Amino acid sequence: MVEIRLSSDRAPEAVESTLDAIEAHLVAAGAAEPEVMQMRLVAEEIVTNIARCAWPEGVDAQFHVELAAETREAGLHVSMTTIDDGVAFDPTAQAEPDIEASLDDRGIGGLGMFLVREMTDAQRYERENGENRFRVERLLPRG
Repeated sequence: MVEIRLSSDRAPEAVESTLDAIEAHLVAAGAAEPEVMQMRLVAEEIVTNIARCAWPEGVDAQFHVELAAETREAGLHVSMTTIDDGVAFDPTAQAEPDIEASLDDRGIGGLGMFLVREMTDAQRYERENGENRFRVERLLPRG
């Protein structure tokens, strides 16, 4: 199993650097390009939301991303856990958006988590010791 732990602050360039490191790690672990791009999109949704929303505006804060890739018989098992000490927020408790509704009838937000659910096999949230821990998992086909 290949694991990395990344730390980032809220600055857009730090977030982008974190996403680049996630992508590079998945490529090095042997994931195929389409799956790498999908996992980067998942990571971007989660990490960007943390950077923008976990703390009040102007608060300097850091968050962490733990990424593991393990080769299994069925493919490459990827797990990504984000850890932050921001406001408690359970993304798994968010209501499913009505994707059948017209744009005028839809509320703002909610599509990002919908995409995360669609592009991963499992999602789990815990609030532990004052920290949000959000984990997603996906089994990728071999590259």
